[in-house]
Amino acid sequence: LDEGHERWEGERCPICFLFIGLPVGEHAKMYACCMKMVCKGCVLAAQLRGLRGCPFCRAPPTRIDDHASQLAMIQKRVDKGDAVAISYLGLKYYCGGLGLTMDVHRAIELWTEAAELGSEDAHNSLGIRHYYGEGVEEDKPRGIR
Repeated sequence: LDEGHERWEGERCPICFLFIGLPVGEHAKMYACCMKMVCKGCVLAAQLRGLRGCPFCRAPPTRIDDHASQLAMIQKRVDKGDAVAISYLGLKYYCGGLGLTMDVHRAIELWTEAAELGSEDAHNSLGIRHYYGEGVEEDKPRGIR
């Protein structure tokens, strides 16, 4: 790995294909329109070129506080069976983000669906919840699996 202290199996920027540094939330931005995590370098490069929307799919910009439109974009991808979008929506239900009320049971349902579709993040989230018994019955062996 000759790109610094990033992880091998980590997220890659879909534009420049470089690994996104840890913690990912500080070095990248998730776009609800295409559910892509784009590194801050590519976001800055797009802004310097005059692009104000999503640097990956070129969708028009949405306001940070416009939760309804962000939720509509995510729901559109969920309806198409996008595992990343389903897992992300589960996270928002778990944390109570995007104006949603906290609903751990709904989050676990969404993570289960996303895990069945192959989402590694959903598998991780489910494992943590099962291991510590958050929203489900504590089951350490199942949490480790």
